[in-house]
Amino acid sequence: MKYCYNCNRVTIGEPLFCNFCGRSYNVKLCPLRHVNPRNAEACSQCGSRDLSIPQPKVPTWTSVLLFFLSLVPGLFLALISIAFVFFMVKQLLNQPNMFLALAVLQILLAMLWWGWAQIPLFFRSAIHRMLQRRRNGPKNGKR
Repeated sequence: MKYCYNCNRVTIGEPLFCNFCGRSYNVKLCPLRHVNPRNAEACSQCGSRDLSIPQPKVPTWTSVLLFFLSLVPGLFLALISIAFVFFMVKQLLNQPNMFLALAVLQILLAMLWWGWAQIPLFFRSAIHRMLQRRRNGPKNGKR
């Protein structure tokens, strides 16, 4: 699955092009699908000058930010999960009638894990929209 920073959509699988806007993912491709770097003027294998247009380049800080935004909550939830398992075992050994309350807490923890799994995609699109507004700049009253 690949995310297109041009049209803000996800294409399933390992595509060479975005299914929605037709841009290639971080490389230029010739009609024979030879992979070339983003700054290539002509294909290095067949010499064709008919190269695809790659999606906008993603700033490095955005990639680093997304990595940490997905890593920190995951580590936090992992530590909470481990502590919860130890707490649950201890409580079940001491007070078996607390099982229902612990089951509810476990469901809440599972919902937090699900929410964490959903976060990176949301942040990617929000950051891309912010960068797109910055790149387009103010309209200055003209259309």
